[in-house]
Amino acid sequence: MEKLLEISSFKLWLLLMLLLTMRYVIVAGIPYLWLYVIGKDKYSTHKIQKNYPDRKQVFLEIRYSLITFCVYSSGIWAFLYWLKNGHTKNYTEVNEFGILYFIISIVLMIIMHDAYSYWIHRLMHYKVLFKYTHLLHHKFKNPSPWSAFAFHPFESILTMGIIPIIIFIIPWHNMALVIFITWMIFYDTFVHLGYNIKLLKIFKWQNTPMDHDMHHRNSKYNFGLYFTIWDRLMGTYKSTTNGIQTLTN
Repeated sequence: MEKLLEISSFKLWLLLMLLLTMRYVIVAGIPYLWLYVIGKDKYSTHKIQKNYPDRKQVFLEIRYSLITFCVYSSGIWAFLYWLKNGHTKNYTEVNEFGILYFIISIVLMIIMHDAYSYWIHRLMHYKVLFKYTHLLHHKFKNPSPWSAFAFHPFESILTMGIIPIIIFIIPWHNMALVIFITWMIFYDTFVHLGYNIKLLKIFKWQNTPMDHDMHHRNSKYNFGLYFTIWDRLMGTYKSTTNGIQTLTN
């Protein structure tokens, strides 16, 4: 990772922006093409909200996501700088802590991020912050895969806050962080699919597209990202299983 800083700052920023955009096109574009274009008629009965986002909404989701990636590219540059100067708890050899810790560290990252995301999300619903920042994301009441990263720039900064928390607190291997970030990207897109996919519902306290879709329609409930544990503990969980079909094929 440190070798990336040998590239000039502007070129590095452009490279990061390009990589983030390519990732976005693949991760959001494939399920959008599958569910909203090619398989639209086949899977229509499994759409959580029966209407579909119009082109204007999709355009806005993509536009604000690209702005988010501008913020993320700048943040990643800062993280690489901290890494190069030895300010993080990064280690390079898996054997230094062992394969068991390598796996545990990924689980820790997910648990830490779920807690961080829940409370930051609750904070973003504070009246002033919601009005001037998070309301933008909630304008997409009928979310699509393109809406996963459609944030106000200030919210984009806050969502990145989990990364410095992780890299400064726990020992982490480069590949463990890559796996965690990959999981984060896919799961954030998953909960914005707009379809209920039963095959991907693995356990009871897992956050699903149905749970998050409810949040977009009623912002008093379902703030969680990966799990519904914090919502259940804090009394902000609302079940969404009644009367909605699930996608099984």
